Amino acid sequence: MTATERVMVFGAGGFLGTAICRLLADRGIEHRGMTRSTGDPHRRFDLATGHCYALDTLLCMYKPTVIVNAAAASHGDTLELTRGNVVAVQALLASMNGYANNARFVQLGSAAEYGGAPQGTSQDEQAELRPGSAYGYTKLAGSELVLRAQRNGADAVVLRAFDVTGPGSPTSSLAGRVVRQLGTTDQIRLGSLEVWRDYVDVRDVAEAVVAVATADGKLPPILNVGSGKGTLAREVVHRLVELSGATARIVEGSGHADQADNVSWQQADTRLIADRLGWSASISLDKSLADTWAARSTSDPTSEMTTQPTLTAQPT
Repeated sequence: MTATERVMVFGAGGFLGTAICRLLADRGIEHRGMTRSTGDPHRRFDLATGHCYALDTLLCMYKPTVIVNAAAASHGDTLELTRGNVVAVQALLASMNGYANNARFVQLGSAAEYGGAPQGTSQDEQAELRPGSAYGYTKLAGSELVLRAQRNGADAVVLRAFDVTGPGSPTSSLAGRVVRQLGTTDQIRLGSLEVWRDYVDVRDVAEAVVAVATADGKLPPILNVGSGKGTLAREVVHRLVELSGATARIVEGSGHADQADNVSWQQADTRLIADRLGWSASISLDKSLADTWAARSTSDPTSEMTTQPTLTAQPT
């Protein structure tokens, strides 16, 4: 990579994009945020529907050395998911190939691409791909486009993030859904909580993105980003209720069900990213949940998330 990076972040107004842009600013790294749903301080552009000439012009003007795609559709019907997770990726890759072909492309993928695994095992980057939801299938399709570009010579990396938590968690995530209900009802209605997920804080994910963006040399095409520890979803919900001090009753099996509820276990193997970049999750789940509760608000930046749909209660 060059000594002075210029990073374009697509999906800058979403949960992950906001954290990435904040960290880039803290590190003094020049960046430009692009968003489909909000304006200042970012520029507006929708990868799924925007004209290719407009996107080409943006890349020509900014001349990025790194392009981060943190834009995605985390919920909606099949058409919305396909546009947000496949069409958008192809549009960005095509424009990069023509007008920023020396840039590094960083795609925020999802553990939903893996689907489930046997209880107690860890999924590495070579794990079998068995998505359990339409979200997972469309995220996998987007990642495959990036990996095809990588095989054809592009400097491209897919970061497969596991279940992302932290301040600002949207309601398409388990933590965000629980926080939204706490204090507004005496019953927290959710789907099955008898599932295990690898929860990783959004700030740690941003650290991984910046590490990839600034790393020298060729990187592996896929890197897992997770804590390396599976946690029962029920424990997450009970901890948030405890942090809130509320007396709400948790009603399981009454919330929105999703195909991904059939995925009972996920846990990341993060040895590759640790070996190549020295990255590991540093924020404990308890601190992540405490910060999530402390930062609760009415905002819900779901429109440009790339986090894996929480495979309990509703899509993340």
